[in-house]
Amino acid sequence: MVHQDKSGLPLRRWLKPLAMLVTFVSTLFALALPALAATLKIAMILPGPITDNDWNSVGYNGLQTAAKALGAEVSYVENVTDADAERLLRDFADRGYGLIFAHSFSFGDAALNAAEDYPNTIFMAGTAASLAPNLGTYSNPDYQGAYLAGMLAAGTSKTAAIGWVGGMPAPNMLANLHAYEAGAKEVKPEIKVLHTFIGSWFDPPKAKEAAIAQVEQGADVLSAQGVGVIDAALAKNVFALGAMTDQNFLGPKNVLTSVTWDLGPLVTAVGQAVIDKTWKSENWSMGVSAGSVQLADFHGLDSNVDPAVIKAVEDKIAAIKAGTFEVPLDTTAVE
Repeated sequence: MVHQDKSGLPLRRWLKPLAMLVTFVSTLFALALPALAATLKIAMILPGPITDNDWNSVGYNGLQTAAKALGAEVSYVENVTDADAERLLRDFADRGYGLIFAHSFSFGDAALNAAEDYPNTIFMAGTAASLAPNLGTYSNPDYQGAYLAGMLAAGTSKTAAIGWVGGMPAPNMLANLHAYEAGAKEVKPEIKVLHTFIGSWFDPPKAKEAAIAQVEQGADVLSAQGVGVIDAALAKNVFALGAMTDQNFLGPKNVLTSVTWDLGPLVTAVGQAVIDKTWKSENWSMGVSAGSVQLADFHGLDSNVDPAVIKAVEDKIAAIKAGTFEVPLDTTAVE
Protein backbone atom coordinates (compact mmCIF):
# COMPACT_ATOMS: atom_id res chain seq x y z
CA MET A 1 0.00 0.00 0.00
CA VAL A 2 1.26 3.47 -0.91
CA HIS A 3 0.53 6.24 1.61
CA GLN A 4 -0.71 9.50 0.15
CA ASP A 5 -0.99 13.04 1.51
CA LYS A 6 -4.21 15.04 1.15
CA SER A 7 -3.09 16.33 -2.25
CA GLY A 8 -3.27 12.82 -3.55
CA LEU A 9 0.49 12.60 -4.29
CA PRO A 10 2.42 9.60 -3.00
CA LEU A 11 4.15 10.43 0.29
CA ARG A 12 7.43 8.89 -0.86
CA ARG A 13 7.72 11.63 -3.50
CA TRP A 14 8.18 14.14 -0.66
CA LEU A 15 10.62 12.08 1.38
CA LYS A 16 13.65 12.39 -0.91
CA PRO A 17 13.50 16.22 -1.28
CA LEU A 18 12.92 16.50 2.47
CA ALA A 19 15.93 14.32 3.21
CA MET A 20 18.06 16.42 0.88
CA LEU A 21 16.92 19.62 2.61
CA VAL A 22 17.74 18.23 6.05
CA THR A 23 21.18 17.17 4.84
CA PHE A 24 21.81 20.63 3.34
CA VAL A 25 20.80 22.47 6.52
CA SER A 26 22.87 20.09 8.65
CA THR A 27 25.90 20.70 6.46
CA LEU A 28 25.52 24.48 6.75
CA PHE A 29 25.23 24.21 10.52
CA ALA A 30 28.30 22.01 10.71
CA LEU A 31 30.29 24.47 8.60
CA ALA A 32 29.15 27.37 10.78
CA LEU A 33 30.27 25.79 14.02
CA PRO A 34 34.04 25.97 13.33
CA ALA A 35 33.67 29.60 12.24
CA LEU A 36 31.92 30.49 15.47
CA ALA A 37 34.38 28.53 17.53
CA ALA A 38 37.29 30.21 15.75
CA THR A 39 36.21 33.74 16.69
CA LEU A 40 39.34 35.20 18.22
CA LYS A 41 39.23 36.96 21.57
CA ILE A 42 41.95 39.60 21.98
CA ALA A 43 42.82 41.37 25.23
CA MET A 44 45.24 44.14 26.12
CA ILE A 45 46.52 45.57 29.38
CA LEU A 46 47.83 49.14 29.34
CA PRO A 47 49.95 51.05 31.87
CA GLY A 48 48.08 54.35 31.57
CA PRO A 49 44.77 55.90 30.53
CA ILE A 50 43.47 55.25 27.02
CA THR A 51 42.68 58.96 26.75
CA ASP A 52 46.31 60.10 27.02
CA ASN A 53 46.63 60.78 23.25
CA ASP A 54 49.93 58.96 23.56
CA TRP A 55 51.16 55.39 24.12
CA ASN A 56 47.97 54.09 25.67
CA SER A 57 45.67 55.71 23.12
CA VAL A 58 47.71 54.07 20.37
CA GLY A 59 47.34 50.67 22.02
CA TYR A 60 43.60 51.06 22.50
CA ASN A 61 43.05 52.34 18.95
CA GLY A 62 45.07 49.45 17.54
CA LEU A 63 42.95 46.98 19.47
CA GLN A 64 39.73 48.51 18.14
CA THR A 65 41.06 48.47 14.57
CA ALA A 66 41.83 44.76 14.86
CA ALA A 67 38.38 44.09 16.32
CA LYS A 68 36.73 45.55 13.24
CA ALA A 69 39.11 43.99 10.74
CA LEU A 70 38.96 40.48 12.21
CA GLY A 71 35.50 40.45 13.74
CA ALA A 72 37.26 39.70 17.01
CA GLU A 73 35.94 40.10 20.53
CA VAL A 74 38.22 42.47 22.43
CA SER A 75 38.69 43.66 25.99
CA TYR A 76 41.22 45.81 27.86
CA VAL A 77 42.27 47.13 31.25
CA GLU A 78 43.91 50.54 31.55
CA ASN A 79 46.08 52.08 34.31
CA VAL A 80 47.69 48.71 35.09
CA THR A 81 50.63 48.71 37.51
CA ASP A 82 53.59 46.38 37.13
CA ALA A 83 52.46 44.59 40.31
CA ASP A 84 49.03 43.79 38.82
CA ALA A 85 50.13 42.92 35.28
CA GLU A 86 50.67 39.17 35.70
CA ARG A 87 47.40 38.67 37.59
CA LEU A 88 45.42 40.41 34.85
CA LEU A 89 47.18 38.49 32.08
CA ARG A 90 46.31 35.22 33.80
CA ASP A 91 42.73 36.34 34.31
CA PHE A 92 42.29 37.02 30.60
CA ALA A 93 43.84 33.63 29.77
CA ASP A 94 41.43 31.92 32.18
CA ARG A 95 38.55 33.67 30.43
CA GLY A 96 39.49 32.19 27.07
CA TYR A 97 41.27 35.09 25.37
CA GLY A 98 43.50 33.53 22.73
CA LEU A 99 45.72 36.56 22.11
CA ILE A 100 46.80 38.89 24.90
CA PHE A 101 48.93 42.04 24.53
CA ALA A 102 51.00 43.32 27.45
CA HIS A 103 51.28 46.88 26.17
CA SER A 104 54.21 48.20 28.18
CA PHE A 105 57.97 47.91 28.18
CA SER A 106 57.76 46.91 31.85
CA PHE A 107 55.27 44.02 31.48
CA GLY A 108 57.73 41.60 29.89
CA ASP A 109 58.44 39.47 32.96
CA ALA A 110 54.74 39.22 33.78
CA ALA A 111 53.99 38.07 30.24
CA LEU A 112 56.77 35.48 30.30
CA ASN A 113 55.56 34.05 33.61
CA ALA A 114 51.97 33.83 32.41
CA ALA A 115 52.98 32.31 29.09
CA GLU A 116 54.69 29.42 30.84
CA ASP A 117 51.45 28.37 32.53
CA TYR A 118 49.14 28.98 29.56
CA PRO A 119 50.83 27.24 26.61
CA ASN A 120 47.70 27.42 24.44
CA THR A 121 47.41 31.20 24.76
CA ILE A 122 49.47 33.59 22.62
CA PHE A 123 51.03 36.50 24.48
CA MET A 124 52.64 39.59 22.98
CA ALA A 125 54.79 41.89 25.13
CA GLY A 126 56.12 45.36 24.38
CA THR A 127 59.48 43.98 25.43
CA ALA A 128 60.67 40.78 27.06
CA ALA A 129 64.00 39.53 28.39
CA SER A 130 63.44 36.27 26.50
CA LEU A 131 60.83 34.70 24.28
CA ALA A 132 58.79 31.52 24.68
CA PRO A 133 56.99 29.30 22.16
CA ASN A 134 53.79 31.24 22.87
CA LEU A 135 55.33 34.64 23.69
CA GLY A 136 56.37 37.17 21.09
CA THR A 137 57.28 40.83 21.24
CA TYR A 138 56.38 43.87 19.20
CA SER A 139 58.38 47.03 18.86
CA ASN A 140 57.49 50.59 18.14
CA PRO A 141 60.08 51.60 15.53
CA ASP A 142 59.34 55.26 16.16
CA TYR A 143 63.09 55.83 16.21
CA GLN A 144 62.68 56.02 12.42
CA GLY A 145 60.31 58.94 12.91
CA ALA A 146 62.55 60.36 15.63
CA TYR A 147 65.32 60.77 13.08
CA LEU A 148 62.99 62.88 10.95
CA ALA A 149 61.86 64.81 14.03
CA GLY A 150 65.49 65.57 14.87
CA MET A 151 66.01 66.97 11.39
CA LEU A 152 62.95 69.19 11.80
CA ALA A 153 63.96 70.30 15.29
CA ALA A 154 67.38 71.35 14.09
CA GLY A 155 65.86 73.10 11.07
CA THR A 156 63.53 75.06 13.36
CA SER A 157 65.84 75.93 16.26
CA LYS A 158 67.19 79.47 16.52
CA THR A 159 69.34 78.76 19.56
CA ALA A 160 71.23 75.70 18.25
CA ALA A 161 69.89 73.74 21.23
CA ILE A 162 66.98 71.30 21.30
CA GLY A 163 65.49 69.07 24.00
CA TRP A 164 64.18 65.54 24.46
CA VAL A 165 62.23 64.27 27.48
CA GLY A 166 61.36 60.58 27.90
CA GLY A 167 60.15 58.16 30.55
CA MET A 168 62.46 55.22 31.27
CA PRO A 169 65.77 54.30 29.57
CA ALA A 170 64.29 51.23 27.87
CA PRO A 171 65.87 50.12 24.57
CA ASN A 172 63.05 51.68 22.57
CA MET A 173 63.48 55.03 24.27
CA LEU A 174 67.25 54.96 23.87
CA ALA A 175 66.81 54.19 20.17
CA ASN A 176 64.46 57.16 19.88
CA LEU A 177 66.87 59.51 21.61
CA HIS A 178 69.90 58.48 19.56
CA ALA A 179 67.97 58.70 16.28
CA TYR A 180 66.62 62.14 17.23
CA GLU A 181 70.14 63.35 17.89
CA ALA A 182 71.52 61.78 14.70
CA GLY A 183 68.81 63.42 12.59
CA ALA A 184 69.45 66.79 14.21
CA LYS A 185 73.19 66.58 13.63
CA GLU A 186 72.68 65.70 9.97
CA VAL A 187 71.11 69.15 9.60
CA LYS A 188 73.29 71.04 12.10
CA PRO A 189 76.38 69.10 13.21
CA GLU A 190 77.07 71.62 15.98
CA ILE A 191 73.61 71.49 17.57
CA LYS A 192 73.28 70.68 21.27
CA VAL A 193 70.75 67.98 22.21
CA LEU A 194 69.59 67.95 25.83
CA HIS A 195 67.93 64.82 27.17
CA THR A 196 66.17 63.76 30.38
CA PHE A 197 64.65 60.48 31.54
CA ILE A 198 62.11 61.23 34.27
CA GLY A 199 62.05 57.68 35.69
CA SER A 200 58.35 57.05 35.04
CA TRP A 201 56.19 56.17 32.07
CA PHE A 202 53.45 58.54 33.13
CA ASP A 203 54.19 61.57 35.33
CA PRO A 204 53.02 64.75 33.55
CA PRO A 205 54.16 67.21 36.26
CA LYS A 206 57.66 65.72 36.31
CA ALA A 207 57.88 65.70 32.51
CA LYS A 208 56.81 69.33 32.39
CA GLU A 209 59.39 70.27 35.01
CA ALA A 210 62.18 68.48 33.12
CA ALA A 211 61.20 70.16 29.85
CA ILE A 212 61.13 73.62 31.43
CA ALA A 213 64.62 72.99 32.78
CA GLN A 214 65.81 72.24 29.25
CA VAL A 215 64.26 75.44 27.90
CA GLU A 216 66.03 77.36 30.61
CA GLN A 217 69.27 75.81 29.34
CA GLY A 218 68.60 77.15 25.85
CA ALA A 219 66.43 74.57 24.09
CA ASP A 220 63.77 76.14 21.88
CA VAL A 221 62.36 72.92 20.36
CA LEU A 222 61.30 69.93 22.50
CA SER A 223 60.64 66.30 21.60
CA ALA A 224 57.65 65.29 23.74
CA GLN A 225 58.19 61.63 24.56
CA GLY A 226 55.82 61.85 27.50
CA VAL A 227 52.69 63.65 28.63
CA GLY A 228 53.53 67.02 30.17
CA VAL A 229 56.24 68.17 27.79
CA ILE A 230 53.82 70.05 25.55
CA ASP A 231 52.52 71.88 28.63
CA ALA A 232 56.07 73.12 29.18
CA ALA A 233 56.31 74.24 25.53
CA LEU A 234 53.14 76.27 25.99
CA ALA A 235 54.36 77.77 29.25
CA LYS A 236 57.69 78.78 27.73
CA ASN A 237 56.37 79.53 24.23
CA VAL A 238 58.70 77.18 22.36
CA PHE A 239 58.01 74.57 19.74
CA ALA A 240 57.31 70.92 20.52
CA LEU A 241 57.24 67.73 18.48
CA GLY A 242 54.43 65.41 19.56
CA ALA A 243 54.54 61.63 19.79
CA MET A 244 52.27 58.67 19.10
CA THR A 245 49.23 60.66 17.90
CA ASP A 246 48.72 64.02 16.20
CA GLN A 247 49.06 66.22 19.30
CA ASN A 248 48.70 69.59 17.62
CA PHE A 249 45.35 70.12 19.32
CA LEU A 250 47.22 70.28 22.64
CA GLY A 251 49.09 73.35 21.39
CA PRO A 252 47.93 74.57 17.96
CA LYS A 253 50.61 77.28 17.84
CA ASN A 254 53.40 75.24 19.39
CA VAL A 255 53.19 71.60 18.27
CA LEU A 256 55.04 71.68 14.97
CA THR A 257 54.15 68.10 14.00
CA SER A 258 54.06 64.68 15.66
CA VAL A 259 55.65 61.30 15.04
CA THR A 260 52.57 59.09 14.92
CA TRP A 261 52.29 55.33 15.39
CA ASP A 262 49.38 53.34 14.01
CA LEU A 263 49.36 50.02 15.87
CA GLY A 264 46.24 48.77 14.08
CA PRO A 265 48.02 47.00 11.20
CA LEU A 266 50.33 45.15 13.59
CA VAL A 267 47.61 43.97 16.00
CA THR A 268 45.52 42.91 13.01
CA ALA A 269 48.42 41.04 11.41
CA VAL A 270 49.25 39.23 14.65
CA GLY A 271 45.59 38.34 15.19
CA GLN A 272 45.22 37.03 11.63
CA ALA A 273 48.34 34.91 12.08
CA VAL A 274 46.88 33.41 15.25
CA ILE A 275 43.65 32.61 13.41
CA ASP A 276 45.58 31.09 10.48
CA LYS A 277 47.86 29.19 12.87
CA THR A 278 50.89 30.82 11.23
CA TRP A 279 51.89 32.96 14.21
CA LYS A 280 55.58 32.86 15.13
CA SER A 281 57.36 33.78 18.33
CA GLU A 282 59.44 36.71 17.12
CA ASN A 283 59.67 40.48 17.20
CA TRP A 284 56.87 42.01 15.14
CA SER A 285 57.58 45.50 13.85
CA MET A 286 56.01 47.90 11.35
CA GLY A 287 57.57 51.30 10.72
CA VAL A 288 57.83 54.02 8.10
CA SER A 289 57.92 51.63 5.14
CA ALA A 290 54.65 50.01 6.25
CA GLY A 291 53.02 53.38 6.84
CA SER A 292 52.62 52.70 10.56
CA VAL A 293 55.10 55.41 11.60
CA GLN A 294 54.46 58.78 10.00
CA LEU A 295 54.72 62.51 10.49
CA ALA A 296 51.44 64.22 11.25
CA ASP A 297 50.23 67.31 9.44
CA PHE A 298 52.10 70.55 10.18
CA HIS A 299 48.83 72.46 10.51
CA GLY A 300 50.45 75.46 8.82
CA LEU A 301 53.46 75.57 11.16
CA ASP A 302 55.91 74.31 8.55
CA SER A 303 56.57 77.97 7.70
CA ASN A 304 58.79 77.96 10.80
CA VAL A 305 61.12 75.36 9.31
CA ASP A 306 63.85 75.99 6.76
CA PRO A 307 62.30 74.91 3.41
CA ALA A 308 65.51 73.09 2.53
CA VAL A 309 65.08 70.97 5.67
CA ILE A 310 61.46 70.18 4.79
CA LYS A 311 62.68 68.96 1.39
CA ALA A 312 65.46 66.95 3.04
CA VAL A 313 62.92 65.28 5.36
CA GLU A 314 60.65 64.39 2.44
CA ASP A 315 63.62 62.91 0.58
CA LYS A 316 64.61 60.94 3.68
CA ILE A 317 61.13 59.44 3.99
CA ALA A 318 61.27 58.39 0.34
CA ALA A 319 64.72 56.86 0.88
CA ILE A 320 63.53 54.87 3.90
CA LYS A 321 60.58 53.51 1.93
CA ALA A 322 62.82 52.68 -1.02
CA GLY A 323 65.30 50.90 1.23
CA THR A 324 68.20 53.18 0.26
CA PHE A 325 68.49 54.64 3.75
CA GLU A 326 68.17 52.83 7.06
CA VAL A 327 67.82 54.84 10.25
CA PRO A 328 70.56 53.64 12.63
CA LEU A 329 69.23 51.59 15.53
CA ASP A 330 71.33 52.55 18.56
CA THR A 331 70.28 51.46 22.06
CA THR A 332 73.48 52.46 23.83
CA ALA A 333 72.87 53.57 27.42
CA VAL A 334 73.34 57.26 28.24
CA GLU A 335 74.02 59.12 31.46
